[in-house]
Amino acid sequence: MINLTLGQTENIYFTGTEKCTLTNPYFLFIFTNRITGEVVKWMATNTSTTARYDKASMVVNTYFISSTTEFWDYEVREKASISDMTIAGTIVESGYMKLNPATAFSPTEYADNDNTFVTYNG
Repeated sequence: MINLTLGQTENIYFTGTEKCTLTNPYFLFIFTNRITGEVVKWMATNTSTTARYDKASMVVNTYFISSTTEFWDYEVREKASISDMTIAGTIVESGYMKLNPATAFSPTEYADNDNTFVTYNG
């Protein structure tokens, strides 16, 4: 599962190269919100220095600044061209992504609670 936070630059680790048929592919990430159906596309290049996994860096606000937070589905497709944003090509990975708000939710806390209890015999 990918975790992204608004206002951050996040590294995304994935294993798309394992199923690629292209040499030196680009990776098209297609994120789909599970509630609203909103779609966000992002083209990535592998910057990993190992063959074990792929790595890409994303400035989250560039793509998700006005998007609904919470859970998204994603799929990764291999592409021969960095400008090819069409939803076509071999799917090399899929999964879930959680988009977190820039400031974490904090519940209201009440400090002056009286924790004494009155019991009656009866």
